[in-house]
Amino acid sequence: MGRIQGYQSIADWRNLPSTERSPNVMWLPRDMFKENIRKAKFMGWPVDPVTGQPIGGLELEKAEKARISKSNPTIGDAALDAVFDTWAWGASIATPDKVESTLALYKNGNSFNIDEFVGAAIRGRAVTGLGALTFIVIQVVAYGTLFIAPFLRVFFDIDIGFGQLGDCDGVCKTLF
Repeated sequence: MGRIQGYQSIADWRNLPSTERSPNVMWLPRDMFKENIRKAKFMGWPVDPVTGQPIGGLELEKAEKARISKSNPTIGDAALDAVFDTWAWGASIATPDKVESTLALYKNGNSFNIDEFVGAAIRGRAVTGLGALTFIVIQVVAYGTLFIAPFLRVFFDIDIGFGQLGDCDGVCKTLF
């Protein structure tokens, strides 16, 4: 967070690959975000807005500031993904409006509100989880309707309530 000063510090929004096709479409890919942050100048250790103390404590700042202040430091992908997901909400691209509005929630100058960041990260990851769950439910329903239900009707005379595919040899036993 010490390399992010605002949404303008994350990317050159007017010169993204997406603006080559359409000047008003400003999509920042996740990989480009990671590259830009690793190259960005370290502006200072973020501080808690309430206490004014460095995030993580003075010991962490003392131990890591020299390393993180260098150009192109090792910053883990997981950490950068967590930041990106706060405004991308599961997408592989970020837009300047989402970045600006989300950053305003947890970053103001050099102060960094951990609680707001965690909330934004949870919301961003929840969208991805909800999308995955929806995909699984759709697949289960489709598979059950097209394959499982007819199989049970034809071979076991059991109707599980997924329509009339397959014939029973008499009266089907219903489960639902």
